[in-house]
Parts: sequence; C-alpha cells; structure tokens
Amino acid sequence: MRPHSVLALLLAGIWSGAAYAVPAPVEKARLLWSGPDGRVDARACQAQAGKPQSFCIVWTGKAAPVSENIEGAPGSIATLWRRTSLAPAPEAAPDLLFYVNWDGSGLCGEYVALRFAQLPHFQKLSDCRQPEYPPQGAPAAGPFGFWLSIPVMVPFGAPNSESVSTPVPVTWHNGTFALDVERLKQNASSVVAQAFHGASIGNETGAFMGEVRHHFLGQGLPTTTQIMLDLIFKGHADQAQALVHNSTDPHFDASLYWSDLCAILVADPNWKILMHGVLPGADQVETAARTGKPLRDTAAYVRSF
Repeated sequence: MRPHSVLALLLAGIWSGAAYAVPAPVEKARLLWSGPDGRVDARACQAQAGKPQSFCIVWTGKAAPVSENIEGAPGSIATLWRRTSLAPAPEAAPDLLFYVNWDGSGLCGEYVALRFAQLPHFQKLSDCRQPEYPPQGAPAAGPFGFWLSIPVMVPFGAPNSESVSTPVPVTWHNGTFALDVERLKQNASSVVAQAFHGASIGNETGAFMGEVRHHFLGQGLPTTTQIMLDLIFKGHADQAQALVHNSTDPHFDASLYWSDLCAILVADPNWKILMHGVLPGADQVETAARTGKPLRDTAAYVRSF
C-alpha cells in the first residue's frame, strides 16, 4: 500500500456536464465556498429522471444556478483546492475542487471540479479505494494534482472483501482531468524485481489451480493482479503480459487471464477519461480487452491435464 496514494475505483465516476436541479429550501443548504463569482452550496435536491434522489452541489452566480447531482447517500464534503493568487496559470487547475464521500463508508467518493470560465460547469471523477487510501488534497499553491486509484474488485476468485488497486497521478489539462504523464514516468522493473515477481506469480497461480480443481474457496489471484496493475499503470503493459505468460504453469490459461484483466480495466469509466490514447501501452490493453470477459468462472483459467 502507498500512503501517498489516493485509491481507487470502478466505479461509477464519469465526466458529467452541467445538470440543472430543483433545489430544496435554502435553510437546508450548506455553504462550501463564496467569492466574487458566486457561491457554492451542498443541498438536498430533486434528482434528474431515472436517478436516485440524493444531494446536489449548486453554484449560484449572476446567471441561473448550475447544479451537479451526487448519487448515493449524502456524505462528507471537503474542499480540496481553490484557486488563489499563488495558484498556477488558469488552465493548470480548476477553480474549485471538492471531494465527496458519497457511500458513507469512506471507500467510494467523487472529485468534483468547478470551472467559472464561460458557462460554469462541473466535472466528476470517481474513486473507489481501499481504506488505507484516504483522500488527499492538492496543495494550496504550486502544481495541481493528486493520486487516483484504479481498482479491481474481487480479483479472480478472491473473497468479496478483497480488492487490489494501483495509484495513478492525475492533473488538470485543457480544462479537464488528465493523466499526469510526467509523474507517471518510471523506469522498467529491474531483473531482480522481475524474477521475484515471476516467482510470486508462479506460486500463487499454482495454488490457485489446486483450489479450483478441489473446489476450495481460496484467496484468488490478488498478488498476481497487483503486479499486473503496477506494471500496466507504469506504462509497461508489454512487461506485464510477458511476465504472466512466462511465470505460469502451462495448465494455467495466462492468455485468458490477461484478456479478462484488460477487459475489467477498460470497462472502468476512468479508463476512457484518463488512459485511452495517453497511457503507454493502452492500445495493447484495449486490444486484449476485446476478447476478455469480466467475472468469468474461475474454472475457465485452469486447463485439463
């Protein structure tokens, strides 16, 4: 686990344009921010058709109010970032950034950014993470950015409480959330590290095959999946694919596992927002995902003798 990272999710977070909602009485509003451009409140609201009633973050300025619906039970709302005279250039950060813990458990929430330029609008990026990943805000001045976790929940036969994730650096670029490629750049794993990871993968997949054949409820493949995520989100999908193929018993279907893992990642809404066309190796992952299938029965990964 990384204390500096912000976990991650699957996740329902997507880009969301401005949504108009009918606010509840003013006395129920909670002021989040006020300034020369208007004010931002959290308040009960009438959800859009087909969405559960929850609460809204509402910007009120000179024009009509603009509101963003936050699905799920109302949770804690923290202001993580606000532009100041010491902040970077206007396009290097949103004007305001909030974090909303919307499920009450501290596991899932949303980053909600607000821009005042032209018609004020909100953007969201969801984050479902493990408890060791608390929300971390951007500094009051200096470069804008934070770490977001891309999780794989219940990795390949693991107990329901298990998940693995890898933090990826997020910044602001061209008016939206973006992968911070400069912070992402890391050297390839050393020969020693690859040998250690290969042994770990071989041991875990060997135990996994025994569990499947004897119909035991085991630990699944969290270590293997963690190693794969770490490499993929460092931009080394080619190393990840080669490692899992070269480290497993021939009776473990590494190709099927790889395509299914890629399908899980590409199905995450944050993949299209942050990774597509930007993350080194993203095209390799997306190609493999076309033949993958999330939530496949674990017996499919073990070939008959």
